[in-house]
Amino acid sequence: MEIFDSDDIRLFPGQGVKALCRSSNGNSQEVGFFLRPIEDSTGKPDPVDVQQRAGLVKFNDVLLVLTILKINNSAHDIFDVWWNFHAPNGPSWFSRMSRQEDIVIHLCDEHGERSTVKITNEFKKFFGYLLRVLDHATPWTEIEFDRAVIGFCAENYPKSSLWDMVRSESSRTESDKLPSRSVNDYPGFIPLDLRDFYRYEPDMGHCVTIIPSNLEGEAASFNLQDFLELAPVKTVLRCGVRWLKGYPVAPIPFIPGHGLAIPPEDVEF
Repeated sequence: MEIFDSDDIRLFPGQGVKALCRSSNGNSQEVGFFLRPIEDSTGKPDPVDVQQRAGLVKFNDVLLVLTILKINNSAHDIFDVWWNFHAPNGPSWFSRMSRQEDIVIHLCDEHGERSTVKITNEFKKFFGYLLRVLDHATPWTEIEFDRAVIGFCAENYPKSSLWDMVRSESSRTESDKLPSRSVNDYPGFIPLDLRDFYRYEPDMGHCVTIIPSNLEGEAASFNLQDFLELAPVKTVLRCGVRWLKGYPVAPIPFIPGHGLAIPPEDVEF
């Protein structure tokens, strides 16, 4: 979807969409969000707080990317926007989101746009990770994607449930800190010698830090900790590890500029 004028869009209350918009200098395009609050915001102050959360969900073998925006911590003004990597120009949208420093939020009413708010793009790191993961995923059709979104939402709505379910490190504020997960939260078995290397990352799920085997030679000559990479627990357990000066080494290829070559189906949240 490309929108260059807010008059081109009409939303129903509670709806949110993403769109390509002209940047503030008019020389490029950026991804922005168009949101219409449930209640008429005429006469009310512009929002002082826009919280952001994001997650990667697997449903019916389709990897769904979800971004959620919450206005002024209101349970009524939660907007879920879904991203299809295999849609036309999908990778270019993800690439934009991985580079944008800011996002413009367009607040709309029944007549179109009422005001705009610029926020820091806290999804940036998450979309950079997604580019590496989804590029290796088995493609799905747009119909399969739409059905997966409908099916997932049917099981997990209302939107407040989605908000509670999808938690990312970038979305946390000092007043919204979540208890960190530990190795005991992993639903499967992790060998004792790997438990000290377990980490949970909101945008990567259950992981183990390892040294990729194709970097082992170089790592042995430097600080081994500088060569540690996060890999899904499933991938590490399937590939197996050997040990180098007390650190696990796994035969998971590291691709410069892209990171570890990880099967997307191994990612667990």
